Amino acid sequence: MAFSKLPLRKAVSGLTAATALAVTATLMAAPSASAANPRGCKNIADQTRQITRWGDTVMRSGPGENYKKKKVLFTGDTVRVYCRAYKSGTYWYYGKNGKTKGYVDEYAF
Repeated sequence: MAFSKLPLRKAVSGLTAATALAVTATLMAAPSASAANPRGCKNIADQTRQITRWGDTVMRSGPGENYKKKKVLFTGDTVRVYCRAYKSGTYWYYGKNGKTKGYVDEYAF
């Protein structure tokens, strides 16, 4: 019986193909380093946080009050948080609300 017709050979070939497919899918689904860690932001465990501040909360393009306003958030809105940066005595959380990504200060949550 030829080696290529052995059940073990078929099992190993199938396992190798399945492993390659799984690794490729994982790499494609993972965010790029720049998307997950912008502007020196330190990674934290992904979590969804709810805005608890009364009044408007501004999502900004960078970690600080001087950065461009990207979106206004309201009490009850949620932000998927990926990392945080410390700037001028305040933690700024980088995350996503809807399709908008940006920074929200720690006091909003």
